[in-house]
Amino acid sequence: MSNHKVVVLGGQGAIGSLLERLFTRCGHIVYSVDKRTQGVRSHHYQIDILNPVADAGAVFSGAKAVVFALPEAVAIQALSWVLSAIGDDVQIVSTCSVQAPFYSALRAAAPGQPFIGVNPMFSPSLPEQKRPVAVILDNCHVSEHWIERVLMQADMRISRMMSEEHDRVMALCQALPHAAILIFGLVLAKSPLDIRTLATIAPPPMRTMLALLSRILRNPMEVYWDVQYENPMAAEPRQELLHAIQQLDSIVQAGDQTEFGDNLRDIAQQLGEQLDISAADCQHIFSTLE
Repeated sequence: MSNHKVVVLGGQGAIGSLLERLFTRCGHIVYSVDKRTQGVRSHHYQIDILNPVADAGAVFSGAKAVVFALPEAVAIQALSWVLSAIGDDVQIVSTCSVQAPFYSALRAAAPGQPFIGVNPMFSPSLPEQKRPVAVILDNCHVSEHWIERVLMQADMRISRMMSEEHDRVMALCQALPHAAILIFGLVLAKSPLDIRTLATIAPPPMRTMLALLSRILRNPMEVYWDVQYENPMAAEPRQELLHAIQQLDSIVQAGDQTEFGDNLRDIAQQLGEQLDISAADCQHIFSTLE
C-alpha cells in the first residue's frame, strides 16, 4: 500500500484519534488538525477550522485524503473552506453518525469530489478488532477502496451502504435503542424509590438497563443529541416506540393475554434466526452479572 498524506480534522477527538492510529499503522502520514492541543507533537496543528487564519489551508498541501472527524453541523460548515484549499481529486472522508446531510452538502458544492463515509459502530475506547464499521459509498459495487484496506488491516468488519440507507439503518440501530434507554432513565429519575435499594435487588435485566443508561450518562451528551437530532429519519422509530408503549399498556389494561402472546410470537417470527443468536448474547451478558 502506497504511503499517503492524510489530514484528520478533529484529530484530538475520539474518532479522529482512532483513525489517526489506523492510518499510521498502515504507513500513511497523518496530519492532525484540532482547535485543541495536547503538547507539542509532530504533524499536529492547532487550527480553528470555522475561523481559519489566512495560511491555514497550507496544511492540505499534498494530501491524498481529508477526514472530517467532526460533529455533523461543524463538518458541513467547514466543508467550503476545505474544498477551497484542496484539489478536486482529494478524497473526502466523513465520520458523521448521520451521513446524508454532509453528503448532500458535498455533492452540491463539488459533485465530482471523491467521497467515502466511515462510521465505526463501537466506542473508540474499545479495541477495534472484529468490530463493525459502516462504509458509505456513492456506488457500493465498486472495487475495494484503499481506505477499506486500512480498516480491514485493523481486522474490522465492513458493511457497505449508501448515505440515505446508512441514516435509515442508524435510526434503528442507534436512535431507537438510545431512545428506549433514555425513556427508562426518565421514568427511573421520577421514581420515589431509593436507587440503592433497587440496585441491590435488581435482577440481570434491570442491571443491564442500568448499565446501558450509565454508559450514556458517562459519555459526552453531544454524541447522543446528534444521534437523535441530526438524523431526520430518527423521528419515525421514536414515534413507533411511543405507539408501542401505548399498545402494550392498552393490552395489559384490557387483560388480553392472547394478544400479548400473539405480539410476542410476531416479534419472534420477525427476528428469525437472530433470535437464537441474540438469546445466546443475552445469556453471556447475564452470566457476568449473576
